[in-house]
Amino acid sequence: MHEIITLQLGQLSNYAATHFWNTQESYFTYSDQDESPVNHDVHWRPGVALDGSETFLPRTVVYDLKGGFGSLRKINALYDASQEEAPAHLWEGSAQVHKQTPVEPSAYQKSLDLGTPAPKLKSSDVRYWSDFSRVYYHPKSLNQLYDYEINSSIRPFDKWSLGRELFDSLDKEHDIVDRDFRPFVEEADQMQGLQLVTTIDDAWGGFATEYVERLRDEYGKTTIWVWGLQTPVPAARIDQRRLQLANTARTVKDMCEHASMLVPMALPQARLSSNISIDMQSPWQTTALLSTAMETAGIASRLNSTSSGSGLQAPLGELVSGLNLRGRQTMSRLQMSVVDLASETKQDTRAPESGSDDDEAGEITKLDTDLFDILRHKPTPGRRNVSGGGGKPHLFGQTITTRGSQQVSKHDGDEGGDGRRRPRAALIETSTQRYLTDRGFPMLDSFPEIYLDGSGKPLSDSFGIKTSLSTDTSVSAALNALRTTVASSLGVEDREDISNELADFAEAYREGWSSGSDDDDD
Repeated sequence: MHEIITLQLGQLSNYAATHFWNTQESYFTYSDQDESPVNHDVHWRPGVALDGSETFLPRTVVYDLKGGFGSLRKINALYDASQEEAPAHLWEGSAQVHKQTPVEPSAYQKSLDLGTPAPKLKSSDVRYWSDFSRVYYHPKSLNQLYDYEINSSIRPFDKWSLGRELFDSLDKEHDIVDRDFRPFVEEADQMQGLQLVTTIDDAWGGFATEYVERLRDEYGKTTIWVWGLQTPVPAARIDQRRLQLANTARTVKDMCEHASMLVPMALPQARLSSNISIDMQSPWQTTALLSTAMETAGIASRLNSTSSGSGLQAPLGELVSGLNLRGRQTMSRLQMSVVDLASETKQDTRAPESGSDDDEAGEITKLDTDLFDILRHKPTPGRRNVSGGGGKPHLFGQTITTRGSQQVSKHDGDEGGDGRRRPRAALIETSTQRYLTDRGFPMLDSFPEIYLDGSGKPLSDSFGIKTSLSTDTSVSAALNALRTTVASSLGVEDREDISNELADFAEAYREGWSSGSDDDDD
């Protein structure tokens, strides 16, 4: 069934993943609806509840700190067997029970439980990621780590080394990969890979790199795709910002070595496109944008296809091979644009959105929102963009996904009937792959109104999204800039190793670089 198992690490990542799962849940169709183009078996696991009813729950392993789950219980209504009181003859004395006051479910959750119309969500209504979750999780998916508490000012979980130490201590005690992850692997028929959602600029970056190293040891040839989120608003204090960059450098260095593909994702410090309006202080809103890009860029790995051997448009491994042409290009740049379908229908002759493709010339598609900004520098007039490099980047690999737009039906002749453009095998130095679906991004009642139409009103129906994943010379420029920037923030024992590794990875994105292989098949 080509399953993908998901790992979610930390509060911000769980916000983004909750949007992801809500979107996946919306793809389910029933008898009176058309068949969904999405293969649900990729991300959902069948099971049986206590009452014997069939269940379909996410294939995911969720970690968060103490207090991070909000009102979400590990044992939900599907698996909650009412506990009978202990027989009185076992204990003749009185009993005192001490319970922590549970978190009150949000009004949105109460409406889902009662089956009543959901109230319109506002940022102030969302305290935890569970407040807007539309799905049930299997009890073995949820793992609360009690060593640290969320948002603690006394013992913050903010240093890369703390995450690594936490993983090591838990692993020595429980072998958490075997306890938490392996059960999902064993029930998969043919796992195509795993996707990991984590922050890379805090302690979760250290936890994630240790986890990925263990997974690579256990599952050597498995595709490991990492969505690396960065804190939406960089720290205000200089010392904290330096810490975030040092955390990022350590995570990037290790992920580029052990993961199949790392996709850093940061909200642009520049002004956003006019059709996006976000409260930067609301994780519910900021992760909604990140999740839109994440869900769209990877949708080919779960779209049905009748003309491919896997039955999917492109498994994760194929997405990786289309980007990593030289063997060490394991970090890619993600961009996205929003398309108002109603406006596009009225203006059938409208020009393509900014960044119309010119892959015949081997050029990079440039879209409205560039999420590749690992240095988190706010642009200033006259200053070179150190994250993206100066001048026109040279393209190596590119994967373009278009969904919901009328342009989907106006594809070129080299695309297959399943809406997928075949890689250009003749182009050794440059490869462009294109994946298409007419299924727009759904606007759910759990999703914030952050996307606007041409008149400035929130989009209320499904809308089109275009994403571009690319490996190009801007990645090299960003890695070199990161290496230079964090050098003074790293300890002497780590500085040379991290600096050299980042320089080596940057070299793989330099135009004219060669891996030294004698054959052309990279």
